[in-house]
Order: sequence, then C-alpha cells, then structure tokens
Amino acid sequence: MSPSIAIGIIGIVILLGFAGEMFFSFTKIPSILFLMLAGLILGPIYHIFNQQLFIDFAPYLSTLVLILIMFSGGLELNFITVFKSSIYSMILILIGLFLSIALVGSFFYIMGGGDVMQSLMIGTIVSCSSSTVIMPLLSSINASAKNKTVIAIESTFNDAFAIIILIVLINFAKNSSAAVNYLSTAGSLLYSFGISSAIAIAFGIIWFILLKYISKTKYAYSITFGGMLILYLIIHFVKGNGAIAILVFGIVMGNEELLTKLKVNFYKMSLKDSSIKQFNYEFSFLIRTLFFVFLGVVVELSRISWVFADRLFIIIVMIVIGRYVSASLTFYLENLKKKKEERLPKREKYFLWSMIGRALATAIMAYMPLNAGISGTQDFPEYAFLVIIITNIFLTGGVYFYSRYAKNENKAAETGA
Repeated sequence: MSPSIAIGIIGIVILLGFAGEMFFSFTKIPSILFLMLAGLILGPIYHIFNQQLFIDFAPYLSTLVLILIMFSGGLELNFITVFKSSIYSMILILIGLFLSIALVGSFFYIMGGGDVMQSLMIGTIVSCSSSTVIMPLLSSINASAKNKTVIAIESTFNDAFAIIILIVLINFAKNSSAAVNYLSTAGSLLYSFGISSAIAIAFGIIWFILLKYISKTKYAYSITFGGMLILYLIIHFVKGNGAIAILVFGIVMGNEELLTKLKVNFYKMSLKDSSIKQFNYEFSFLIRTLFFVFLGVVVELSRISWVFADRLFIIIVMIVIGRYVSASLTFYLENLKKKKEERLPKREKYFLWSMIGRALATAIMAYMPLNAGISGTQDFPEYAFLVIIITNIFLTGGVYFYSRYAKNENKAAETGA
C-alpha cells in the first residue's frame, strides 16, 4: 500500500471518529463500536492494513495511550471535589473492582484460562467502566443529580485504580518463581511506587512554577506533553513505574486549589485558565480514535474458538453479576436510614447498574501484560476487544430501557396527580 493511500485512510478514520461522536449524541450508540468495526474491516477481514506491522507497533502506541489515560485521570482527580462529593462513588469503585477481579478471575482459573496471576489480571482488565463512553451520556439521562455525580466520579477514577492493581499483579508475576520472596517483591514494589511518586510530585510542582511562563506561549500543551515524556524516561532510569509517575504528575497539575491551600502554588496558576486541558481533550480524541481502529486491525480471529467463547460468556456473566451486586449495595446504602419520602426511586438502582460500558482502559490494560513479557496472556487483547463491544451494547440497551422506564413512571405520576 502506498503512503498516500495509508495517510488518506487515517484521515477517513479520524473523520469517522468525529461522525461517530455526532451519531452518538443522537442515538447514544458509542462511536467506539464503529471504529472497532472499521479496524476489523481494514485488518483481519480484508487485510488492507498489514496486521504484523501494527502488532509490532503495539508496545509504542499502547504506552502512549497509557500516558494519556493516566495524565487525564490525574487531571480530573480533584481531591477537594472528591472529598466534598459522596462516599458512594468510592464504594461503587472498590466493590466493583473487587467483585470483577474475584468473580472473573475465579471462573477464568476454574475454566483453565490461566494460572492464578493470569486469571487475576484478566479480572482486573475487564473491571472498570469507562468515562469515554459514560460521561457524554449523563447529561441526557433523567437520573438524580446525586447518582450522576456518583457515576461521573466512578467512571473517571476507576481506570487509574484498575491500572495500579494491574501494575502490582504484573510486578508479582514478573518476579514469581518456585521460591518467590514475597517480602522482597513487596519491597521492590514499594520502592517503585515511592520513588515514582516522589519524583513526580517534585516535577509537578516545578512544572506548575514554569507554567507562569509556559502558559503565555502557543505551545503550552506541547511543552507539557514533552515534559511528561521526559518524566517517563527519568522514572525508567531510576527503575520506578512510569504510569504511576504520570498519574501523580496529573494529580499535582489538576489540584491547583489544594496547592494554593498548601502554599505551594506560588504564582496562583490554574489550568482552568490555560489551553492545556482543551488540547489534552483534542489530542486524546485523536489518539483514542486511532487506537480503537488499531484494536480492530490487530484482532486475531483465529484465536476465537468454542473454548474461548465459553470463557468469554462466563466473563460477561460475571461482569454483569458483579456490577449488579455493587450497584444494588450502593443503592441500598444511599437509602439507608432515610425517610420513605426521601428515598431514591428503585429505577436509580437500574441506572447505576446500566453504566457498565468498558472502553479505552480495558483495551490498553490488555496489552500491558504482553508488553511486560508475561506468558499466557496472548489472548487478552481478543477478550478485551469482545468485552468492550458486548458491554457497550449492554450500556446502549440499558440507557434506552432506563429512559423508557423513567418516562413511563413520570407519566404515571402525572396521571395519578
């Protein structure tokens, strides 16, 4: 294929991503489904793109996307907002993650999908709902403001939590042996997290000071992005963890109010007044669009067998059960000790349950064990690909039926009145 044709196809893909976003605003069908389908057509179905070339490029693209996910997650993780908001988001995140890892991991292990560590990894990979597909839906759903906040916080932060858990599992898997020294491994992990966090905090505060000058230029985001890549490189040389460092760096950059209270924000800088957040959204959209097409291109259809399908079915069932239990428990705690007239209506439980769509974090985590050289994880991208498709179909259906249910309930209330 000539470079001109390849570049032209990439242009078409970007426009397809934008058209998908517009289509999503009217139909609530996530655009990622169209992008992944486009990847399937370009890759394993018609072989327009060379799959092997894309597979060879996977470690670089997936690392870039990981950096963007962790930075965006850190930027949005405003400590003051979280502490002011409901504790129920944390309940939903922690219980949801735990149930997914426990249920999916247990059944994957029982069905011979992998050893204990590999099974825990796949449970973690499919554990988190995604802000990419959920956040744009919230404004058009007739749910309580409280539960919209709960879902917004959950979908924004659980990506980072899941990635941290996966990093821990990968570290243990890489250091496992017949006579594994768990104390030594835990110590190495604590060092990795500690040195990464310490350097990132110092780097973030210094960068915040530099923003006084950088933010006045046209290249504030490009320079900041370059700084993130340098930070990632520094952490590599000190044997830390780059993903954790980028997350902490994003947290520092996104918490100007906290920095001001701690008297560290010397120049009263605020990212709300800079172009960095907007450029991050733009760049993230571009990379996200290309990455979902990339996922479709590199899918190995030959790996999908009846045994694979059986395991996938159980994974989906366990995801649904875990989500239902965590949503029901959150709903129960929300209404606990409240008077009858103050309680949230039962439909709110189904709203919490329906926000089940997986997306970018699941896709990127599927490649992390592969990039780390963990054996037995070759099928993880295919599991992730199909889990993303199926959970987003569930999400679309759930939103549709919830909206119909809420509409009928409101009509009945008006008629009764």
